[in-house]
Amino acid sequence: MKQLQIVRTLGELIDTIDKLNQKEVLWYRGHENKDWELIPSVQRPEFAGREQYLANDFYMKASVTLLTKPDYRNYSAWLSIMRHYGLPTRLLDWSRSPLIAAYFATQNWEREEYGDGCIWILSPSKLNAEEGFQEYLYSIDSHTALQMIRPAFKKEYVPENERVINKILACYPIEHDMRIYLQQSAFTLHNTERKLVDIEQEGLLQNIIIPQKAKKRIAYELNIMGITLSHVYPDAQNIAAELVLRNQMIEKREQENAERKEKEHDGTTV
Repeated sequence: MKQLQIVRTLGELIDTIDKLNQKEVLWYRGHENKDWELIPSVQRPEFAGREQYLANDFYMKASVTLLTKPDYRNYSAWLSIMRHYGLPTRLLDWSRSPLIAAYFATQNWEREEYGDGCIWILSPSKLNAEEGFQEYLYSIDSHTALQMIRPAFKKEYVPENERVINKILACYPIEHDMRIYLQQSAFTLHNTERKLVDIEQEGLLQNIIIPQKAKKRIAYELNIMGITLSHVYPDAQNIAAELVLRNQMIEKREQENAERKEKEHDGTTV
């Protein structure tokens, strides 16, 4: 894994990415803390050994509440829905947009305890080739991906192609969802506990550091570019939250301006 450099502005980030090999598709993922592991959420220690329980329990309970739901045998669609609603799964989220990754790396810039953030950069075609698959990008409902998804629901499942065992696959979602569309989403599908950072292949995985003190500026620049909460999460609740936040920022700015003018007035008073 190669660390590219430290960036402190959105312009520096774009310049750094522009110098990469643009002849191939690259995916991006933002972390608010550069020390967070690059693993799917279901592999975190608190969920160890719980994947099949979580998946099947969600299926049973969500089947009652979802207005529209996929066929019970459509495992790829169910896994996508689970990830969409925040259930820990074997999917790791990526984006085709470095700006979306930068948003996730800086969205809570005021939380100094997170320290430096980072943006991971993945070559999905190199990953698939290194894992023994075709270099092209698979869809999540492809036959290959389905054999890697089934163990999330049935631990004893034996795939017809042993080549998918203990592998990681780069794939695209197929669900028609505005959030997936706006985030330019992609996934790595982890049918293994092996880690991406341990795969030694030149140009497969790279890393850009965002210092904690630079997060505020980059978040502000992203806001100017329209990469905001309601853009990344386009639903009524987040639109309302963004409007409230914007109003608070306006009030704070007006208060700061009034205090500055008062100090300037006091300074000129004899």
